[in-house]
Amino acid sequence: MAFTQDTLEKIKLVCPKTKADLVLDGSLLVSVDPQSRLRYEVKDDIPIMLIDEAVELSAEDWSAVMARHQRDPQTGKPLEAT
Repeated sequence: MAFTQDTLEKIKLVCPKTKADLVLDGSLLVSVDPQSRLRYEVKDDIPIMLIDEAVELSAEDWSAVMARHQRDPQTGKPLEAT
C-alpha cells in the first residue's frame, strides 16, 4: 500500500517537533509551519518522523512546496477557494 496524502490525512500524522500539519510532496513530508520548515523522508512507504533526521528547507523551497499544495507560501495555511 502506497503512502498517499489521503493516508496522511486518515492517520492524522503531524510534525513531531511543532505538531503542525504535513503535506506529502513526492516522497517527502513537509511541515506547514513557516518557522521550522521541516522536511521528513518517506522510505519504502514508511514516514521517517525522527526530529534528528528532519531537514530544514530554505524559505524559498518551503514556499514552493506550499504553493504546489494550494497553501499560502508565507503562512502555510490553506488558500481560500475563490
